[in-house]
Amino acid sequence: MSRRRAWALAVGALVGALGCSSGGSSSSGTGGSGGGGTAGSGTAGTTGGGGTTGSGGTGTAGTSGTGGTGGGTFVNAGACGERGMATANATAYDGTAEFYIVSEAGLGVDVCVVRFDVKRTGDAPAGCADPTTGAACSWSSTVTFSNPTVVTNTDGACDASDSVPALDSAGIARINGMAIGRGFSRVAAHGDSLMKYDGSKWTVVGRASWAEGSGMLGYNIVTGACNYGH
Repeated sequence: MSRRRAWALAVGALVGALGCSSGGSSSSGTGGSGGGGTAGSGTAGTTGGGGTTGSGGTGTAGTSGTGGTGGGTFVNAGACGERGMATANATAYDGTAEFYIVSEAGLGVDVCVVRFDVKRTGDAPAGCADPTTGAACSWSSTVTFSNPTVVTNTDGACDASDSVPALDSAGIARINGMAIGRGFSRVAAHGDSLMKYDGSKWTVVGRASWAEGSGMLGYNIVTGACNYGH
């Protein structure tokens, strides 16, 4: 009996020793070079890539700013001018005048027309004469613009242009009630011409026609290139 007990105790001690040794190896092996350290490095690299995306956002913002600057210009080429008809002589002037913008640099159609009544309201300043020969004008009067009517305003062309005079509401208000000296010279410059007094002297506005017998005056004067519309 004592021999068997001694053998059992010896076997039990051997098994216990092997069990303790196996448990120690498992504990230290798991903690080793730990996959956790490698995962940490990989995560940091991915986060760094996110910073590159932020740089792209800055470039987009710059492009937007450039677009906004271009919005302040008038994009359509036109031609501006004044045309009119009246019965006129040394003692009368009764007619209309239209300030206009024509599309396609003057080759298209009216996109803005503002019409005024124009009537004699007094004698003109003295001195209406041909600037080259000095020959006196056929007639001259002080005339006043009134009763404006917007006849054509395609896509707001009258409201957005660099025409001279301006044809938006503020420009129309400045023309309304305006009094100027107006006359007619048969020999001014290179042909029959409408004349105006600019506040200090008489100057040629442009070509015109006038019939002395009937007093009928007509003119269509392109005052220059202009631009309109956004």
